[in-house]
Amino acid sequence: MIWTAHRYISALALDGSTMRIPALRGKLNGKEVTVNTNEDKSQMLAKTFFPRKPPEESHNLQEQEYPNPVCKMDKITYEQIRQQLQRLKPYKAPGPDTIPNIVLSKYADILTDRLYHIYLAILEQGVYYEPWRQFMMVVLHKPEQPKYDMPKLTD
Repeated sequence: MIWTAHRYISALALDGSTMRIPALRGKLNGKEVTVNTNEDKSQMLAKTFFPRKPPEESHNLQEQEYPNPVCKMDKITYEQIRQQLQRLKPYKAPGPDTIPNIVLSKYADILTDRLYHIYLAILEQGVYYEPWRQFMMVVLHKPEQPKYDMPKLTD
């Protein structure tokens, strides 16, 4: 297993005539298609992972009448932060901040106070750090899933 992972990691990005992503099959505009070029494959995968946004409604969102909140949001607590840090899966791939979860969970006692003030300011000001809105998607091959050449597409 570790040697297979090493082979994948150490392989050159340009590996001759073989393609890293096999030909993909799927429905496009109601027709069954097979795509072979990297550009076509990337477009098919992008449509699969990131479907189109629904059309925006014609009325202005500023003019909407919203119901009164049922209750006021409770303040965040140190214990909530500590619990969430402990619940992190330690060996998941890090996000755009490149901080591994294991670091966050192992140093929860040191980080809790700092994170408390950061989250409190975020909730009070309603301003969110832009990189926290980003995510990374890693597609892994699972042996029990034989149909990796056919992403689920929506027309």
